[in-house]
Amino acid sequence: MPAHHEVGAAPDAAVAAPVRNTGAPSKPRFLGVDVTRGIALVAMLAANIYDPLGPDGGPSLAGMTVIGRSATLFVMVAGISLAFITGGRHPVQGRARRAARANIAARAVLIGAIGLALGYVATISVILAYYGAFFLLAIPLVGLRPRTLAGIAGGLVVVSPLILLASYALGWSPAFDPLTLTSPLTDPVGFAQQLLVTGDFPAVTNMAYICAGLAIGRLNLSSTTVARRLLVGGLATAVVTWFVSWLVLYPLGGLQHLLAAGAGATPDQVVWDSETVPSWWWLGLLVHHSGTPLDMLHTLGCAIAVLGAVLLVTKLPAARRLLWPIGVAGAMTLTIYSAHTPLADSDLMGDNLLARYLVIMAVALPFAVLWHKYLGQGPLERFVAAGANRARAAVLAAPDRSGVDRRGGHLAPVPAVPRTESRPSDRRIGSDPADRPASDPPGSTAR
Repeated sequence: MPAHHEVGAAPDAAVAAPVRNTGAPSKPRFLGVDVTRGIALVAMLAANIYDPLGPDGGPSLAGMTVIGRSATLFVMVAGISLAFITGGRHPVQGRARRAARANIAARAVLIGAIGLALGYVATISVILAYYGAFFLLAIPLVGLRPRTLAGIAGGLVVVSPLILLASYALGWSPAFDPLTLTSPLTDPVGFAQQLLVTGDFPAVTNMAYICAGLAIGRLNLSSTTVARRLLVGGLATAVVTWFVSWLVLYPLGGLQHLLAAGAGATPDQVVWDSETVPSWWWLGLLVHHSGTPLDMLHTLGCAIAVLGAVLLVTKLPAARRLLWPIGVAGAMTLTIYSAHTPLADSDLMGDNLLARYLVIMAVALPFAVLWHKYLGQGPLERFVAAGANRARAAVLAAPDRSGVDRRGGHLAPVPAVPRTESRPSDRRIGSDPADRPASDPPGSTAR
């Protein structure tokens, strides 16, 4: 396998919010968002097992469907989770925002550390270290309005492909080396360069998806109108960008120019699994993880359309019951994703890739449902949430030095957050979204 493989409210609430022993009811999670993340997980498992091209040199089914798109969907949903952590439709202000930023920073460090540790055993390129970088870069953005965030995402669609081309011209060839816990110490410059520009999931590209998710997370996701607009707008973007790429590659002759430039040995390789080349025609490709403007817009359009469709479908009671297990898995993707990384490109089931995929799925989904039923929050999700919530509580409990908020009023003392133990049955998919969503990754090399 190539080294670049990747990786609200009542209508969408999975279950009613339980009442914790603090006396305050916890907020419900959006089943639609968890199901969307679960769909990305299922797609990512396939993307990490199958190659973009089949044995005959033509595109595989995974190459035509999930490779590339699943990673964008994961990152976009991570942006939505960050929006939930910082107040959703009504962003928190003042000390609460500082506490939320501390929460995100702690998540970034812990998720990144898990990703670097997996670098020793993973058989694919792991996205979690990149996720940590995305979260840190998102901290200054959490107070921005949706239109501003959308504008930043649009700007990155224009600028990031030029940065990638410039890095290639400077000799910064794409790096697919596994990142480990020693990488930041042995080669800090190369480590930062790989996270930001030359790696499998460079921040310069993926921050566009984070910004889009942050903007979407500020919307009323329980609204049918919003869901329909997401579906229609996403589909339109995906279709238009596909047509533009076809126009550039075929009627305008871009495919022949890219073949001559060495982007691939065959037309199928250029279109479905090409190499980055210093040619302006490269900007017309849709190839997975290329970071071209059309690739970014197309995969983001697909991700938005999937979210819109899921939000609409999960308004139906029967669909909510049917998709609930996918939502449970979607709330436990950090654990499931981490567990699958040593197996995705291993010798499990030999050369029978379908059997390998089905075995992993047959273990992952029942595990998620049973763990949720008896123990609640996933093990790695609980680990990350504990550290993140301690960071948030520390900011809330710290004495205010000025005693005056930005609006000129005096701040009341903020009591320390009491440490309470909740029973496993209280840690279920309907619990506070600030406790977990951002700890669910995407999957890595989630193609």
